[in-house]
Amino acid sequence: MTKQAPGGFDVTQPNVARMYDYYLGGKNHFPADRAAAERIIELSDGHVREAVLENRAFLGRAVRYLAAECGIRQFLDLGAGLPTQGNVHEIAMKEAPDALVTYVDNDAVVAAHARALLEGDPRVRFLLGDLRSPEEILAAASESGLSFERPVALLMVACLHFVPDEEDPEGIVAAYRELLPSGSVLVISHACSDPVPEAMAAAGGVYGRANAPFEARPAARIAGFFDGFDMVEPGAVPLNEWRPELDALPLRGGFLPVLGGVGRRP
Repeated sequence: MTKQAPGGFDVTQPNVARMYDYYLGGKNHFPADRAAAERIIELSDGHVREAVLENRAFLGRAVRYLAAECGIRQFLDLGAGLPTQGNVHEIAMKEAPDALVTYVDNDAVVAAHARALLEGDPRVRFLLGDLRSPEEILAAASESGLSFERPVALLMVACLHFVPDEEDPEGIVAAYRELLPSGSVLVISHACSDPVPEAMAAAGGVYGRANAPFEARPAARIAGFFDGFDMVEPGAVPLNEWRPELDALPLRGGFLPVLGGVGRRP
């Protein structure tokens, strides 16, 4: 029997946003989410927690770089997930108070939390939508206040590995590329299967019972998402190697099977 929370969503099926929140030490999760997340923690020997923390740190560095050094003032965050510490609007607006941020997610759980958090700030919007529909997303973002006459930062952080091959993730990214104005930037982080293929395949089995599938990909496939963009140095690299802070600590696990990068549309 399906059990629903007061907001009307199913709490018996693991939810990838709530699992991510659990990895980060948040409080927005249910027993099914915790059980699935603990299985992923076991499969990764605990390194998934380090990976998600590095993912948040990468996102923060990328947004700061774009706002402070590149003059980007518009951010479109796809597959935004549950609000947590160091959200895109908080980072961007610290560097540029005139920044505009639109979050997009297709998860009703995320929508409920995000709207409660973001209510009252005209510079921040949340859209319920599916990143697999680029034209619809950009049309809705335009209506929400973003101008596609000026550069936009398109953030696809830790979301493309939840888009299976049969839904053509490369084609989706290419469609966004063609719709974005010159000077726009693409930020991607993506789980990489090369270092630990068996563990990544096992993780896919766990996520196969959640609300979205999971598919880690080889480094060459991840780099291919940036086709048509000029890569910002150092390219698509393990997250901890992308413009690290001077006081960054070494990885506990010795390597990070998640790549990230930033590309600029000519």
